[in-house]
Amino acid sequence: MLTNEEYDRCLREKLCMCGSMRPREAQHDARGIFLCYTCPKCEREKLRGYRPDVLSDPNYWHDEPIDGDDWEDGR
Repeated sequence: MLTNEEYDRCLREKLCMCGSMRPREAQHDARGIFLCYTCPKCEREKLRGYRPDVLSDPNYWHDEPIDGDDWEDGR
């Protein structure tokens, strides 16, 4: 758990919220969709929650529209 001071510092300096106080980096899926922020310390743990194909295959299976994909009425 971060203290209020650590939390404020993370926001101000764009550090990872995992508690490592290291610079954070945006992680994206294989389609370029933002997933989360990580640092080297927590990257493996946070990305473990995603299917491997989501991270490596831009044609991964999905059952919901993604950024306008799969609209049946042509919007």
